[in-house]
Parts: sequence; C-alpha cells; structure tokens
Amino acid sequence: MNPFIELLELKKEIIEELRGELSEESVAKAIRDPHAFRKPRQCGITIHTGIGCSYMCAYCYIYDMGFPAMPKPYPLSPVELAYSLALNPYVIPNKTLAAYGSVTEPFLKETVDRAIEYIVSVYKYLKLPSQVSTKSSLSNELLKALAHGDKCLSILITLITLEKHGVIERGAPSPMDRLEGASRALKSGFKVALFIRPVIPELTDREFEKILNLAELYGVREVVLGSLRVTHTNVLRMKAAGLDVSSIELRLSRKPKVGEQLAIYSADLKSKLMKLAVERGFKVFESACAANISAHNDYCAMCSKGPCGSFEKAPKVSSDEVIELLLTEGLRVSRVSVSRTRIAVELDKGSRRKSIGVLKAIMSQISRRAVEFSEAP
Repeated sequence: MNPFIELLELKKEIIEELRGELSEESVAKAIRDPHAFRKPRQCGITIHTGIGCSYMCAYCYIYDMGFPAMPKPYPLSPVELAYSLALNPYVIPNKTLAAYGSVTEPFLKETVDRAIEYIVSVYKYLKLPSQVSTKSSLSNELLKALAHGDKCLSILITLITLEKHGVIERGAPSPMDRLEGASRALKSGFKVALFIRPVIPELTDREFEKILNLAELYGVREVVLGSLRVTHTNVLRMKAAGLDVSSIELRLSRKPKVGEQLAIYSADLKSKLMKLAVERGFKVFESACAANISAHNDYCAMCSKGPCGSFEKAPKVSSDEVIELLLTEGLRVSRVSVSRTRIAVELDKGSRRKSIGVLKAIMSQISRRAVEFSEAP
C-alpha cells in the first residue's frame, strides 16, 4: 500500500481508538491543548511533562518564557496527551520524533511519574521515536519504568561544566550523579549521549577534554553539541553567578529584546569541540534529532545537516505514490521527482495551495526527505 496513505489511515484509526477511551470533557480538554496543534521543531514534537522547573540553571531561558520555578505536572492525563498528539495535523504515527524535556526537567520529583506515564502512553498508541533530555540521576527503578515505553529511547544527559555546576546549576544533581545514571542507562540497554548544550564560551570549551575523560570512564561514547541561547535576563544571571560573560556578549549579533531568544555565534567552538571528540573516538551529533535517529537505527535527510543514519533504512518512496497522495489532496501535479534526500513537486499553474505547509511536513516525515513545492511556469 502507498506508505503516505497507509500512515494517514493509521492516524485516523488511532484517533478513533483514543476517542473511545475518553469522556467528552477529556476530549474537549485535549483538543484545546497546544499539543494538538503545535508545529514540531527540528528535534521533533516537544512534549511537556510539567510546567516549570526548580533547577534554576543560570543559563536557562524558560523563565523568560513565563515558566515558574515551582514545577507541577502537566495537566493532561496520559491518554488525553496521546489523543491531543494524535489530533495534531503534523504528527504522524511511527514517524514524528518525540522530544521530552525541552522546557522543563522531566524527572523532577513533582513530575517524574507524569513523565513516565507520558513516555509509555505516547509510545503505546503512536510509536513515536522518542528522546528525553535530563540532568537527573537515572535510577534503576526509573529506567525499568521507562523500558515499558520506547525500548530504543534516546537519552541525552546534559553536562556542560564540572567546575561551575554548583553555581550555575544550583538545583541540579552533580555531574558525577548524572554520569552514574548514564552508566546505569547504558547497562539497561538504552542509547545515551552526552548533551553538551549549551556550549558556554570560555567555560565548556575549556573543560571539554576533562568532560570527555569523565564520560569515557562511565562508558558514554556519544556527544551532542548545542548553542547557547541568550535572553535579556539569563546573561545577567550567569554574570551574577560569577561567570565572565564578555565572550558571550561578543558573540551576540545584538542585545535580545524582552521575551526574545538569540543564539550566539558558536560555529567555531562547536567545530573545535567536534574535532576533539572525534579524535578521541566519540560519535558526535550536530543536533539532538540526529542522536534520536541513530538510537532508532533510522534514516533522515529532512534538513541540510543530514543525511543521518544508513540509507538502507530510508523509506521506499516512488513518484507514483507521491502523485497518488497529492491527487487525494485535490492538487494538480505537473511533475514529481524522488531522490535519496529530496522530493520535488511541481504543481500545475493555479493548483490549489491551501494547507501545503502541513502536507509538506507530513510528506517529509513519512519519506524522511526534504520536500519542495513549486509551480509550473
């Protein structure tokens, strides 16, 4: 069967199944929730396990987004969350990457039970390739619970400093505790990568070799690098914690406005750290989603950083299957070409263009390729 149509039909079946398990009140609650319509980021659809975070890391930007320092579990039940995600037009069963931990620490004492329930429920119904980023120390009990969900779960352990963690990550477990948890996760069969995000200039780069030495001792051999995002207050918090922020400010194109996040220039730093890690035999990922693809033995060429993974795992897609999908969407097709990394669609002049954005995202996720639309001259 056409893989596009097959997965869209599966999505409808999952929606009906979940709808049958919920009350009218729960259905209305799930429909209103942002998980039902939020567009996925590059790392996938971000799933919130809680509201707020008590770790209060100086470099964190969530407090500028209005999230509190007093965390509480996200208000949806596990089935309500799965239903909300199933309704999201961008989310495709088996294909959309799921990312836990984007705006909170998922394994806080206030939210750990909800996080486990979400990870298990979302995988049960939607089979989304899942990833969680954390600063917590993962216990054997927690890892055993997580194994009821995605057994290929990609786990990212955040570690950006050894010397200054006590002042800029005051509420978080120590790097040693995190790495001990990483070791337990590896022994439990999970894929684990060191999440060097954010790379803080004149801090993370100076300590990088020490961080790699310690990670190696605990068996972690994969690294994800990520840039620092600056807000109008987190740079002040870092300065108040005793960091020299002059190198951070020099790497900003301008000062961020209130409520704005600006990534600093860090290509040179990331390139330097990547080279050091590769020379040490570490597998390095430029993005979190690449680690997720690797953990699931998958393939992806949706963005310019790819292709990631093995092409042997690339979904088989034909031009005829693309055309069939587009015709069911009421589009008039002039030409379609499919390559290892790209699907190019040329529509007849004047063909309906409504909802092309959603359709493009759906096609890209299912095919694991970049998708481009143009109009015939």
